[in-house]
Amino acid sequence: MSEAVVNDSVSFKDVWRKALHLGGTLFAVTAVTGIILGLVENVTSKAILQAEIAARNEAYKIIMPAGKTFEDSEAKPDDFVTGVVKASDESGVVGWCVSVSSKGYGGQIGFVVGITKDGTVKAINILNHSETPGLGAKSTEPEFYGQFADKSSFPLKVVKGGASNPDEISAISGATITSNAVISGVNGAVDYWQKNLKGAE
Repeated sequence: MSEAVVNDSVSFKDVWRKALHLGGTLFAVTAVTGIILGLVENVTSKAILQAEIAARNEAYKIIMPAGKTFEDSEAKPDDFVTGVVKASDESGVVGWCVSVSSKGYGGQIGFVVGITKDGTVKAINILNHSETPGLGAKSTEPEFYGQFADKSSFPLKVVKGGASNPDEISAISGATITSNAVISGVNGAVDYWQKNLKGAE
């Protein structure tokens, strides 16, 4: 009887020892995995952020080619404007790169509007969107965004077919919502410039 009790006691201790060992191993594996995933996420998020910054800086050069340096402005955002960058050369301010977010058909359309010191829209550059391929996604094609180059008659408006007046932009066929979203964003950027940036250095 006593021998059976001793054997049962030994078996119970063995079970607990194995359970604790297994638990410790699982904890260690989980902890290491968590650390690795955290490091990977940290590196990935930094890479994504750096890619976004590089894309935005490239966009600044495209929409404001006269700019040699680009400096963040302290201008506050509004309904359309999400950020403002001052473009300068050796002689001073040459214009502004106004980041805009406007609601399209598939979601927010993020782009940058280059506005010169005299209020002319030099160009726009669409950075991100969720518009329909073959329709609203055509907003990233030169046939559409190229229409905004050197525009100085505002507010702009959408027209179906060919634009014949300085304040008109031809809509993307089958994507009027996207076209209106971009034009609203550009008009919003120009309005923001007139109220907050005109004459600023």
